[in-house]
Amino acid sequence: MDWAEKGSGLADSGYRRELGNGLVLRWSSTEDADGLASLAGTVFRHQESDPPNARMATWTRDMLSGRHPLIGPDGFALVEDTANGEIVAGACLLSEAWDYEDIMLPVGRPEVVATLPEYRRRGLVRAIFELLHARSAALGHLLQVITGIPWYYRQFGYAYAVEMAPGISVPVSEIPPLGPGVDEPYRLRAATIGDIPELIRLYDEERAGKLISTPISAEYWRWAIEGVDPQGDSFLLPWLVTDPDGGVAGYALTALETHRGALRVDALGLKRGLWLSALPSVLRELATLGARLPDRRGGSSPVSSVALYLPSSHPALEVLRSLLRSPRGMDDAYAWYVRAHHLPALLRHVAPALERRLAASPFAGYSGDLTIDFYRDAVRLVFKAGRLTEAPARGAPATAEPKVGIPPDVFPQMLFGYRDLGELRYAYPDVTIGGEAQALLPVLFPKRESWALWLG
Repeated sequence: MDWAEKGSGLADSGYRRELGNGLVLRWSSTEDADGLASLAGTVFRHQESDPPNARMATWTRDMLSGRHPLIGPDGFALVEDTANGEIVAGACLLSEAWDYEDIMLPVGRPEVVATLPEYRRRGLVRAIFELLHARSAALGHLLQVITGIPWYYRQFGYAYAVEMAPGISVPVSEIPPLGPGVDEPYRLRAATIGDIPELIRLYDEERAGKLISTPISAEYWRWAIEGVDPQGDSFLLPWLVTDPDGGVAGYALTALETHRGALRVDALGLKRGLWLSALPSVLRELATLGARLPDRRGGSSPVSSVALYLPSSHPALEVLRSLLRSPRGMDDAYAWYVRAHHLPALLRHVAPALERRLAASPFAGYSGDLTIDFYRDAVRLVFKAGRLTEAPARGAPATAEPKVGIPPDVFPQMLFGYRDLGELRYAYPDVTIGGEAQALLPVLFPKRESWALWLG
């Protein structure tokens, strides 16, 4: 059986399994919208005394509507208590794509992982993830990715392996004010369906050169502009930046609401040469926008900052160092969890990128074998004249001290450019490298910046 077909019975929409005590594991349908929305609204609250989270409930309904571009009505795995008909646990699988340089990676992304408090510690989420992983494999996804609770998803085979953009807080009080009697030179306007080609161009220009990035289809841009319920907790609002003549000067993606006085911005692009002159104007516009948006906890609150979650090499961050008295980071370092369930298949898929790196290095035209021991199994990379001709999986080598030994939950950090070989050897004593592999591996797997956006 091919690896992508394994577990396809679990992936079938009609699958059901008794878990005992009247609990049934199954896939969702449109009839489950109310129950799953209630579950999400109940679980995703800051504290038990808070009202149900209406935004999470609305977003859940959007995903079950049959209109969402990344998921269908059967995309939630859930547990129902047949004694009362209540959905007591659930999670969904979004079907996405990431780019590895210019190579498309099919990706499955679990989301809305929720269990009612009185049903926790019974293994329900583990059973749900068994279904999600089976569905993801059946769809041909090469990896699964998720964000969320620190450490928690390690239990299900995930490890931190792709960087997330760090956050910089821009206090509204430190944004340079507009001079008296001067019109704002750059404005934000809501993107329309007719703007989609320009949005695609601006966004693709922004993500060019990243190791991992998130392509966004025209279908998804259309959903973000006119399909999504603005009362939900979904993707970001697309805006265009216009210049004094009304022409397009850039774009921005913002949250649908503010949170604790901050407006979150996850993408910001301007035409080359405009950053120094236009950024203060754009920041003023973002602060004004934040004052108009609802607050996540209900009602409205004064906007005290603009939170920019941008790649560390982003030009806006360079300009901000000259504009602000004290640029302040928002969060500690964080990363995407990744589950790479079949590393040989993944390596074969990204072979063109590995070959390009060889061709641009002193190893151009390399011929040889490189066996990477994952300690329980291994993969053998066979290169001939700089081309990867084979990458078969095999049992772990018999030698007790392999020339290349990397734990399987550590290797993705190198594959996805999150950490370089030296950092991994320092952090993990069971990363063992010898021979020419010490020079070859940094060529094949360099440390690189990534920018993977959260889609919803």
